[in-house]
Amino acid sequence: MIKDSQENLNEVNETYPQHMLIAFKIGITMLVTWVFCLIHGLIPGFLKKLAAIKLLKCMRWFQEINIC
Repeated sequence: MIKDSQENLNEVNETYPQHMLIAFKIGITMLVTWVFCLIHGLIPGFLKKLAAIKLLKCMRWFQEINIC
């Protein structure tokens, strides 16, 4: 597990604290985005632009780190 973790950190050229902060930032943003999308799904006229903006932000992050 430790070897795999170190390999991952080396692949993305980050220290453990850097990787943790980025992962937390993305995770929290995804949770907030999920809430916005859930609310938008229940009330289509509400949060429509904000939900889309947050989704695009997540997509840009994933493209930057070559996930998708």
